[in-house]
Amino acid sequence: MHDKMRILVGWDASGQSGRALREAATIAKCFSGFVKVVTVYSRGMQQKAETSLIEVKETLKNEQVAHEVEVVLGANPAETLENIARKENFELIVIGSRGLGNTMSMLLGSVSRHVVSNAQCNVLVVKNQQ
Repeated sequence: MHDKMRILVGWDASGQSGRALREAATIAKCFSGFVKVVTVYSRGMQQKAETSLIEVKETLKNEQVAHEVEVVLGANPAETLENIARKENFELIVIGSRGLGNTMSMLLGSVSRHVVSNAQCNVLVVKNQQ
């Protein structure tokens, strides 16, 4: 067992992923946790993906949360998150309900629905606040 709660966040630079990030930071602060933020990009979009993570790094640094960010080349964000969560023993995945960002919502409809159905750890879906 880890001495810190391990939280994985799916990031696509949408407002929903921003809300998911803030929720993950709040949880991490309550449980002395560690947050890893992952963005999945398609070919030719690596620079854009890396640039979008500048905001993430600033937010987590300001919140004083232990963190790491990663950009991953891939075609299926949901499977990427599930695989990382399993391989790296994350206890929680936090994801927005409907980000509609250009990378996270490309395939198979709802990424969050797929993650909830298939992840081997707990999943927190942060709902859209309208």
